[in-house]
Amino acid sequence: MYPSKDRIKCSYLEAGYEASAKSQPASTMEKATVQHPAPGADDSSNQLRAQEDEEARRAKLPIRERLRIWSQEHKDELKTIAHDFADQGELSNTFTRPQNVSMGQFDFSSPLFDGDELGDLRSDDANLKPGDMVELSSDGTRRPMLAVCLGRFNGYEHYYTSSGKWFTGLGVRTLFVVQNFFQPAELQPVINELPSTATPLESLNALQDLGHNPSRSRGAALLRKMLQFAQDAEAVYQANAGTLDASSTFIGDPVKHRYLTLHEIAELLLPESFQKDGKFEPHVLYAVHRSLLQDEVFFRPLRHTGHKRSYLFEVSPLSEVRIVQKAENLVREYLEKDVEMGKSQKRTSSPMHDFIKTARTMIDRSRENRLWTKSGIIGPLTPEASVPAPAAHEWSSTGLELLNFIELWASYQKFPAHSRLQCLGSAILRALDRYQDAESLSTSLGWTFLQEVGWIPPWEIPARYSIRFPGVEIKRGGSYVRPNFDDLDRHLESDILAPMRKTWEGLTAYCIDAETTVDIDDAVSLERTPDPNQYWIHVHVADPASSIQPETPVAKYAELIPETIYLPGHFERMLPSDLGRDRFSLAPDRPCLTFSALVDKDGSVLDHKITPGILKDVMYITSEDVASAIEDHREDPFAEEAEISLGPIPDTKPPARPMTRPGDLNDAQSNDLALLSELGKAVQARRLNRGATPFYQPRPEAQAYFDHIPQIETGNFGSITGDPSIRIAYSNNSGTDLVENTMRLAGEAAARWCHDRGVPIPFRTQPHAIQNAAAIQQFTSDVFYPLLKAGIRPDEQHWRHYQALVGSDEISTSAGPHFSLGVPMYTKATSPLRRFSDLIVHWQIEAALVEEYRRGASLVGNQDDSFLPFRRQQLDRMLPMIRVREKQARALSRGDGGDQWILQALVRAWRFGEAQIPETFKFQVIHIHGRRSVLGRLNWFDRSAVLRSEALNDILKLADVRVGDVYEVKLKNVNVHGNQILVEAIRILEKINRDLAITVEDKRGDLEIQ
Repeated sequence: MYPSKDRIKCSYLEAGYEASAKSQPASTMEKATVQHPAPGADDSSNQLRAQEDEEARRAKLPIRERLRIWSQEHKDELKTIAHDFADQGELSNTFTRPQNVSMGQFDFSSPLFDGDELGDLRSDDANLKPGDMVELSSDGTRRPMLAVCLGRFNGYEHYYTSSGKWFTGLGVRTLFVVQNFFQPAELQPVINELPSTATPLESLNALQDLGHNPSRSRGAALLRKMLQFAQDAEAVYQANAGTLDASSTFIGDPVKHRYLTLHEIAELLLPESFQKDGKFEPHVLYAVHRSLLQDEVFFRPLRHTGHKRSYLFEVSPLSEVRIVQKAENLVREYLEKDVEMGKSQKRTSSPMHDFIKTARTMIDRSRENRLWTKSGIIGPLTPEASVPAPAAHEWSSTGLELLNFIELWASYQKFPAHSRLQCLGSAILRALDRYQDAESLSTSLGWTFLQEVGWIPPWEIPARYSIRFPGVEIKRGGSYVRPNFDDLDRHLESDILAPMRKTWEGLTAYCIDAETTVDIDDAVSLERTPDPNQYWIHVHVADPASSIQPETPVAKYAELIPETIYLPGHFERMLPSDLGRDRFSLAPDRPCLTFSALVDKDGSVLDHKITPGILKDVMYITSEDVASAIEDHREDPFAEEAEISLGPIPDTKPPARPMTRPGDLNDAQSNDLALLSELGKAVQARRLNRGATPFYQPRPEAQAYFDHIPQIETGNFGSITGDPSIRIAYSNNSGTDLVENTMRLAGEAAARWCHDRGVPIPFRTQPHAIQNAAAIQQFTSDVFYPLLKAGIRPDEQHWRHYQALVGSDEISTSAGPHFSLGVPMYTKATSPLRRFSDLIVHWQIEAALVEEYRRGASLVGNQDDSFLPFRRQQLDRMLPMIRVREKQARALSRGDGGDQWILQALVRAWRFGEAQIPETFKFQVIHIHGRRSVLGRLNWFDRSAVLRSEALNDILKLADVRVGDVYEVKLKNVNVHGNQILVEAIRILEKINRDLAITVEDKRGDLEIQ
């Protein structure tokens, strides 16, 4: 539809077959399809003459005959051609096969949890509704396709594509959505021809393999409308091709990355005449969207960070583009000279030769102490290894540019899987002649190369690069580098709430946190009232906002990493430690902002207020000690005790603050804590009656310890003389639920207070759930609660259905219900030392408090926002980027980043015997990817794993696999860089017997989800 920009033919691919077998043919630019021997020593003159005569003879042969001869001479070196149907983390064949919807790759992930609520890491695709049109794409396909969402039946989404094909999935990977493109009545003719809603997944897959589709006559109206949309977008592109094809000229910055939404880019590139009432029509945005995606260097969509109204493009700086262009020229020059050298046997040199020589030396030196593996990570220090001396890394300027390119390719994964630029990295790795045993010259191998030459540490986390924070640089092997704002202390201002602060005399504020917690940002206290049935619950929160103003360098420093990152080995505070910990962390005589709720013993919330204050009596105690003191251990029927450790685990360090133990509490304090727990449970019981999620699964977490590892830094390179210890265990909630119940109460109070006064803040809402309110309440009461009472753990199907009902969390300046928490409105306000959105809430609230103090009257009913630091319109523009950054921080700490530590431990235990793990595992099938592979869950820290069709080992056929089957499997490979476990089948343990009965029935009004 749109011509690729700067698409050039790989001349070295054409020349490759003309080279001698001893040269490095440029067909190697394909990813490791063929392995070649290293060049040998110079031949004698007779051998040279004979070789030249043979080459001259072959040059006169037809090309097909030359190819046959070449294949015969190299048949032992052939490797499997890349799959047409590529699975995740697998190389795909996008050059020699037509692309179609069956090659599409579907995302699947089980629900993610963020402590006390459903996490924000879920895809916005949970919000897709019948009639929404999406663009289908995947890493393994270069041709996108339009499709309409038909609805969700029996837990699976159904789509009808612009090519007249029907398929199902658990959520598609999409960047472009047109909501309500079709009306329900337009979908009904196609829906009527779908299989029964009771048809199991394996039957649906069989039907799709057999080419069963609704007739084109039934789908004609849908096809015509999608075709017209594509033609309208094409017309917009053709009318603006000159600008769109040169978009980087108008948008690129010389040295900095830019982050722009699709709408913002369209505003920069298209005339105002394309806007109607300040908005672009969907086909106009789609024309810009498709044009940008043709550029494989300048524009990269941040797939993990989409927003329902738009998504962000990362725009590369011109300096980064020059690195890619330089690498491409160097690789071309090297390969062309290599071909010439194969013909003439004259030794010529190129900048690439010097790089290869240095890299080989570094790799060989690394392998004296660490083994190379196929697992996307090099091995731990071998037992017999001596402590290496600091390496002298003498890279030329060209060598550094090539390393920077490989970092873009392998670490940042800058280029799509189908990009022609992928072959550049593969060619560099092939030229090194050190990876003959690799199955493919892919980005995972590029990552291990960077480890072997010391560019990154052996334990580096790939997710730190693939999940990039806008405006923040990554320190290799360390933390993050934010722009230099000089001395941040001097930008603090005097306390703006000083005249209004209440001194909390006579109340004990209980800071209930783990001993290892450093930033103490919340405490809870109890105040009795004249009515013995009513109590004030006060949640005291650290108050940095009263001294940090929104437009100061301190605020901008915090905004760049808007949530403290708890990734092991890469802990990064949102605020500098000397500010967060030493000045604002809760302690006696320090300021606080108190969120208060008046509740009765039945759990009803009767009133709320917010008060600036000063704490006096502060007590630090752990959740476990509170539970012990008041005999209130929470019931967790699914607590997991599994644990694994690698290396020496250091002793727990003494806490940095005085901790209170159960025996230190007096009767009044014990009674306060017991009553706080009782009231919190009563409030939570009311939330559960409104459909709140009653249970959150324990998840495995990894901790890494570096205490015993000496590190020596030489310039930009690190010399590591050991490996971190790793401990994996489940995050069981063994203490009281007092804290989470009261923190939710504080969030509800803050939201109500702001809503009453017309103060826009980042409200946390679930707008998709509003239309399913009754179904949510029924599902939790009829399904979740009975399962929990029976001690049965909800399975993937239960969570998937619940997620479809609720949709994803949104951040909005308009209040709305949060069904997962069972509250009419909610915001996050209790962690301003660790979360930037909480800091925004505090800034808005404190500005309103100052305004009320100035007026001498309440702002309830107010509509004016001129006195606020962020007016509603401004905050609306900020929220998409805030959400992006928050999701990135959570993906690092609780998503891919944490998972990659677990996979590192698995590799070290499996390949190097550093810890005992089972020889085989149980594998329960949770999804079947058509004819390609099976996704399942291992009984080892709930790790997901992939069982590919070729790894079934004749135990059964892929067509016979059923969701719910349980097989005994063993590890085939673990790829830390690809975040993937591959297994192979040994035997069947449990089989779901289900016939492939297929019926077609009328589905009018039969959609499961509205």
